[in-house]
Amino acid sequence: MATDIAVIPEFKAKYNDVFSLRNLYLMLHEMLLEEQWLGVDGNSEHEDIETLYSENVYQRGIHRGGKEVWFWWRAFKFPEGKYSGYFRNELAIDAHIVYLQNVEVVQQGKKMNVQKGEIELFFRAKIVSDYNNEWEKHWFLKYIKPIYEKRIMHVEIEKREKELWRDVYRIHAKVKQFLQLRTFIPVPEPFFARTYGYEE
Repeated sequence: MATDIAVIPEFKAKYNDVFSLRNLYLMLHEMLLEEQWLGVDGNSEHEDIETLYSENVYQRGIHRGGKEVWFWWRAFKFPEGKYSGYFRNELAIDAHIVYLQNVEVVQQGKKMNVQKGEIELFFRAKIVSDYNNEWEKHWFLKYIKPIYEKRIMHVEIEKREKELWRDVYRIHAKVKQFLQLRTFIPVPEPFFARTYGYEE
């Protein structure tokens, strides 16, 4: 059975204002493609990356009204190197949006349809060993696996954990930059324009 050998602490981004949900979706998708994260079945088209999409509509009498949206993305990445067949990085991106309403704004003299609401994104990542269960199915290797990981592979696991930490922090920082939140590392100019993704 595949085991979690390194778990990265959860990163969060919370934003409450006007934003374009469509452009946030596109930016996240393109960024994961650029960073070489794959879908559940190893699909680079990301047709299977979204494992849940839930939408509830509330009337104004209950609370501020609007939609509540959940979406869960699950992505996988095979780290480069000679142990790429043994390790796999897994990234879970969960988004929770509340009070979502369509609004019109004027930006650079153009009227645009965007959304207003509160969005919270959660980024959780981990390194999984023996993801194909090849060692677990072998009569002898399944007993050696714990010793192999703790005694022989511990330096390699620490190195890969640092790489995964940097990858997730970079994705988190790009999302925060898109939402115009403060980041603590320099982030290159985004492919998508900052506010709403419509600027020239």
